Amino acid sequence: MDTKENLKQQNLFQNKQDPKAEPMNNKVNLLDVAVTDSTESLLGVVRLGSDETAIIPFTADSESVDLHYCSETEINGYVICNGSDCLLCRIGRKRDQRLLLPVYLPAAGCIGILPISRSLRPFALLPQISNVLKAEKPMVMFVTREGAKYTISTAELQKDVDGGEAAIKRFLDDDQAGVLDLTTVYPRVDNEQLANVEEIGRMMALKGVDLHGVNKRS
Repeated sequence: MDTKENLKQQNLFQNKQDPKAEPMNNKVNLLDVAVTDSTESLLGVVRLGSDETAIIPFTADSESVDLHYCSETEINGYVICNGSDCLLCRIGRKRDQRLLLPVYLPAAGCIGILPISRSLRPFALLPQISNVLKAEKPMVMFVTREGAKYTISTAELQKDVDGGEAAIKRFLDDDQAGVLDLTTVYPRVDNEQLANVEEIGRMMALKGVDLHGVNKRS
């Protein structure tokens, strides 16, 4: 047997499983999983309305995401844009960019994700919350929303009020460890699923849009 044949034979033997080898360990500690996933799984979108919502901003670091609003019964809310081949983009759905800012909600006692548009118009949320973030002392914001108009009043955080220090520290530690993805507060719906929604399918037919990126009208 020549040298090449010997090498082949050695490789074949190396690929065989050693009957004495230890079996793969599939054990998972539930407590470890819970510690890793607990913060992210509890994150939710902060929804503002005519009732005041108390918010304590603790960081200026946000995460940018592109969204589409779908009013169809099957979805009825915002979904994440699917990127360069996004079906919703191709049928003419408006794409909205939001900055996802983690904030502490003292009334609920948890971290929430506040979606903020990039608008700098009067009464927009971004310029108002930016001013609060520039304050050198902890502040609580009381926010209401009427359409595109946000009204914010502020108060200095009192010493005997829960400022969320423990929850904020856990969040920042998890974020530093890279285990958080703020965009998970919005659903991801792939193009195939979107195409099965009746109204979206009809728009595809009207515009000559193919699921696989081919424009039938071109």
